[in-house]
Amino acid sequence: MSHLVWYTYSMIIKTDMKNKTQITEAQLLLNQEVKINRGQFAGKTAFVREVMADGRTLEVEVAHTSGKIAFVDVTFVSEIQEQTQFAKTEQSLGPDANSVLPSNRL
Repeated sequence: MSHLVWYTYSMIIKTDMKNKTQITEAQLLLNQEVKINRGQFAGKTAFVREVMADGRTLEVEVAHTSGKIAFVDVTFVSEIQEQTQFAKTEQSLGPDANSVLPSNRL
């Protein structure tokens, strides 16, 4: 192969590899619980079952509605994040580590 043909061929391969590994926001939501923000089921929680071929539409099962299935655009849902709980007291490093530290550093 000539250099120009080889360069073009290698650029096509690199472009194809980049497109195959690109993960969309909809794919990240797959098998997750989401909150629907707009439409008939606004304010409801739903489980994402599938991402449609267009890459933006989600097939969701709406919670507490006897298994109703809805198709929702990815822009109309938000991810449910778990609340974090922080320790109210200082963490103990254990008897061995605490004996090594000076008393004023605890």
